[in-house]
Amino acid sequence: MSVQFLKSAGLSVMTSLTDTPSEKKRGIPWYVYFGGSAVYTALGGWLASESSPLAIICIISAPIGFFYAWRAWKQEKRGKG
Repeated sequence: MSVQFLKSAGLSVMTSLTDTPSEKKRGIPWYVYFGGSAVYTALGGWLASESSPLAIICIISAPIGFFYAWRAWKQEKRGKG
């Protein structure tokens, strides 16, 4: 049934609460970033002891993960999470 037909018949159209847009989805929790960073740090150390070139990628990625963990923790602390 179209809205135009309902209007011409003098009926009103009501929307339900489910039609409202949903809230913004939450991001990844800070402890997931922190855990991943810890794994990358441990893996980077282990690979560095094995003289693997892959250790460079892990050692570079670990601080980036810690930064994301800190940023997500800060947002959660402010209540934006």
